[in-house]
Amino acid sequence: MAENPTIAEIKAAEEKAAEAVQEAKAGAARKLNSAQTNAENTLKEARQSAARQYRDKIRRAEEAAEIKAKDILTKREAGAKTFYDQHKAKVAGAASWITEEVMGRYGRG
Repeated sequence: MAENPTIAEIKAAEEKAAEAVQEAKAGAARKLNSAQTNAENTLKEARQSAARQYRDKIRRAEEAAEIKAKDILTKREAGAKTFYDQHKAKVAGAASWITEEVMGRYGRG
């Protein structure tokens, strides 16, 4: 018995539809894989960028702290020098007074 041309057309259309579904599934899988890869790359780049920014902030904070520490040290050294200059003349007088007190209390030898 010969096949009816309409049945043959229906079978051909079904086969074509099945192939289209398979192609669509394969295309969807490719797009999904591509999207996942892009998402992973974006996440990786975001993490790297965050790590770089963190390191840069730490470096800048360390540089600022070092500048501040040097400034504090310079001010303290200047203060110490000023204190020394103001009081160095008193050392000889204090030493002389201590010597006189010791000699007076314990004798001259």
